[in-house]
Amino acid sequence: MSTLDWLGVVGPYAIFFVMLIVYYVWEGRRERALREQYEEGEHA
Repeated sequence: MSTLDWLGVVGPYAIFFVMLIVYYVWEGRRERALREQYEEGEHA
């Protein structure tokens, strides 16, 4: 297989995993913000 073939095979998986990591980081920040908002509302 040539290098271009390897990029065609591995590239989509690499893009998928990068997007998955970005999603988990983004979701973690959103969850933290919601938790802080909930805790502020609980103490008010």
